Amino acid sequence: MALRPVSVTQLNDYIGRVLQTDPLLGNISVIGEISNLKYHSSGHVYFSLVDEGSKVNCFLPSSYAQTLPWRLGDGMEVVVRGYINVFKKGGTYTFFVRSLEISGDGSLAAAFQLLKDKLQQEGIFDQAHKKPIPVYPKKIGIVTSETGAAVRDILKIIQSRTKMTNVIVFPVLVQGEGAAADISAMLDYINENYTDIDTLIVGRGGGSMEDLWAFNEEPVARAIYRSRIPVISAVGHETDFTISDFAADKRAETPTAAAEMAVPNDEKLKEKLEWHRENLLLQLENKVQYHRLRADRYRLDLQVLLRGRLDTYRYELEKKRLILEENSPKRLLARGYAVVETADGRMVASVSELQEGSDYRIRMQDGDVLLTAGNIRREEKK
Repeated sequence: MALRPVSVTQLNDYIGRVLQTDPLLGNISVIGEISNLKYHSSGHVYFSLVDEGSKVNCFLPSSYAQTLPWRLGDGMEVVVRGYINVFKKGGTYTFFVRSLEISGDGSLAAAFQLLKDKLQQEGIFDQAHKKPIPVYPKKIGIVTSETGAAVRDILKIIQSRTKMTNVIVFPVLVQGEGAAADISAMLDYINENYTDIDTLIVGRGGGSMEDLWAFNEEPVARAIYRSRIPVISAVGHETDFTISDFAADKRAETPTAAAEMAVPNDEKLKEKLEWHRENLLLQLENKVQYHRLRADRYRLDLQVLLRGRLDTYRYELEKKRLILEENSPKRLLARGYAVVETADGRMVASVSELQEGSDYRIRMQDGDVLLTAGNIRREEKK
């Protein structure tokens, strides 16, 4: 006997209940490549999971999509976990995704490139935003695992290079679930509460791409970018590059290199200071010698000038002496002339100054004589 016909809706409802209650299809993991990826304005994500022979449509709710540390892209190999459900209106089944993981290095590289391109377009990596690393920091913060080899290497290098810098270690998870959130939260915490820290070293030692992945996540890159304290990224080995390296103010090839970059070498600084001291003394000595030679030159020039002026003054003085000597009264007296003076020593130059009966001194070359004036005769002017 045939069953009574059912509606299309009833059929799809039944198939949906069967699929949801199936012990395998109600909680299944599927691996494949993402295709036809679409980010909806609602935040939901739609894509197909494909392999070489088939495909299945997938739905990723916005509540989970927002927690993904990387952006999905076509061609990425992923492992999705969830359940199969029927879309009644369209009569199709869809894989409802509860969790999603990237599978394989190729997909990790794709996720890396997607996020790198996104942040680069936003200007997160622009050189204009890079802050200089202080040359002589007073305090340094290290954000890494407190039990890893990286923190030991960094502390060893800093302690061997300088005694002038204090160091604070801020322990965080550096791999696994929650590591990116832990690192980004710690960076924000340090910036808010440690205003005296000059430089931050953020990183860890080497490992696989999966081990280093926390430093490729968007929250860490944005926390580094908004840090007011200069950040040195020190993740892995020389060949390892992470998103944190591009966002940081400076990239160090290794944690050891970051320590060398962060603090000066006291011994080399002493050598440099000693070189500058010796160079300064040499320059001072050269300047003193130079100015001594200039002073000697000025002294010689001054001596020549003074001798010239003295010779000129001596010549002028001799010239005046000869004139005075030529016009000396004694010289006139020696020629037979005499000088008439009043009793009080005033020289008489004219007969009109003489008075009869007054005494006058007649001064001659070899003596003088006192005379009384009488019979004064004046020459009449013609």
